[in-house]
Amino acid sequence: MKLVVKIFQICIVILLGYQNGAFAKAIATPLATDSLIVLHFQTNDSLVYIREDFNTILSNHPEFLFEETFAPTLSYHLQRDMEFSSEAGQDNYCMLYSYFLMQINGEQQYAAQRKRLFQLFSKINELFALIEQGGTYFGHQHKRLLAEVEYAIYLMPKDENELRKTYAIDKQKQLYIQGLRQLVADDTANNNGIEPQWKLSQIKRLNKVIDSIHQLITDNFSLRRAQYFQSNYYEYY
Repeated sequence: MKLVVKIFQICIVILLGYQNGAFAKAIATPLATDSLIVLHFQTNDSLVYIREDFNTILSNHPEFLFEETFAPTLSYHLQRDMEFSSEAGQDNYCMLYSYFLMQINGEQQYAAQRKRLFQLFSKINELFALIEQGGTYFGHQHKRLLAEVEYAIYLMPKDENELRKTYAIDKQKQLYIQGLRQLVADDTANNNGIEPQWKLSQIKRLNKVIDSIHQLITDNFSLRRAQYFQSNYYEYY
């Protein structure tokens, strides 16, 4: 219950995201009696709640205490609050999930890992958005991946004693990246919606995104989370 008490005492909470390559600190500022709760996220999205409504959400969602932690998609489907029943509602749920789990994980302690995972998942989402030539799914997914990032931080080994696999993953990483490049080549070649003269430039553009994914995968954990994220949300490929 310490988490709830702490939050209730804050009139406005502002989380500033990844700006100029750095993860900014959380800022708490008191407001007037009719106060608001304002949450800003690294996706440049914000959630604004009247304090009473925010307290109601906390009362209706004990899962945000994370006494037992489920993956964000499962956590969302287990809840039955009409507040979050729409596509936009699921976006908001995932952003709240990420905020509350961040309080459990520790905001500053894992800021560097959080930033890298956010960039990695964002690039994977960007890659498939470009392959599919856009769509609302990818816009929603960009907001929802915040929850996946925080869940990954929760699962991440916190010290060397928790590491079970410490061997080099160069070959596995190479195969994963090669798979993405082959997917790009095959999909572009068979996409009749792209004019033939533009296909080479499209392949180059997509491979540039894959280059970023390659750089962001630095260890066994980030490789596994990238594979998990891709298979869970882009399985139609």
